[in-house]
Amino acid sequence: MSNITSCIEPQNLVSSILKPVVILEFIFGVPGNVFALWILFFKSPWKACNVYLLCLVISDLLLLIGLPFQLDYLFRGEDWIFGESCCRLILYIISVNYSASVAFMSILAVDRFFRILHPHHRICRMSVRQAIMFASMVWIVVLLLRLPTALNLVLTSQKNSSKLTCHTFLSWTSPSVQMRIYNSVQLIEVLLAFALVVFCFVRVSFHVHGRQSKGVHRRVKRAVRLLLFFVIIFVLCFLPTVTSGIFLQVLSCSELLMVCFHASLALTYMNSALDSVIYCHVNAWFRDTLKGKTNSLGITKFKMSAKTNRKH
Repeated sequence: MSNITSCIEPQNLVSSILKPVVILEFIFGVPGNVFALWILFFKSPWKACNVYLLCLVISDLLLLIGLPFQLDYLFRGEDWIFGESCCRLILYIISVNYSASVAFMSILAVDRFFRILHPHHRICRMSVRQAIMFASMVWIVVLLLRLPTALNLVLTSQKNSSKLTCHTFLSWTSPSVQMRIYNSVQLIEVLLAFALVVFCFVRVSFHVHGRQSKGVHRRVKRAVRLLLFFVIIFVLCFLPTVTSGIFLQVLSCSELLMVCFHASLALTYMNSALDSVIYCHVNAWFRDTLKGKTNSLGITKFKMSAKTNRKH
């Protein structure tokens, strides 16, 4: 372990930003993702898009497993007590969530694109087995792509202190040649995925607005909203982390850049809590179960999906 001399964290300010946000993300993320897992396994029929949704849920649960360790770290004044191996594992899990979320949101965006614009394409007829094989290959690529995070120096002693720092900013402020390549690949990965999602959103939106028919099917409108939500998640949760990290890597470290980087991490964690909106738009069983619960409480009078009603 070595002292941090290249970049001094504004610890109090960073903790004040991260602690309340991470707590809220954990409180809202766990119920939504556990509920989604239950729906996908025991309620909804197996089909390709639900396989991708399940992968997104698993990715979010991985992140949520790591958040209590991050909270303990923050409440101790950024002092890591769980050892280097655990530090590497938690940061690896968090980075895997990042790549897996980017990958499967992009896949879901492409799935919506083909189902709306090219409903007879063979992609729309993928079997569950084919979807599982494809998703498995994506997981293998993601796990290998994020492996440098677990191999990089992540645990260091703070200058003039016995506290141990476990944080991803080390890979940006003091990167080796390998980590510079890794960080560049990460930026390209996110930008390409973002461009793909924006393309799908624009094409489907033009398709909807260009139709001559008076009405547009509710499923199509829901697809447009879903794609718009993907764009928002990329802008809010994924792009800030890599862009602020690149600034840290290129420019000299400053307190402002460190605050921006840690704030972007808080936004990245937020994707696990926001993904429930995705489940509502893609999975009718998830959507109708929530409607049924609020209807039974007398809060709402939502109409159930015809798709799920046929199963009763």
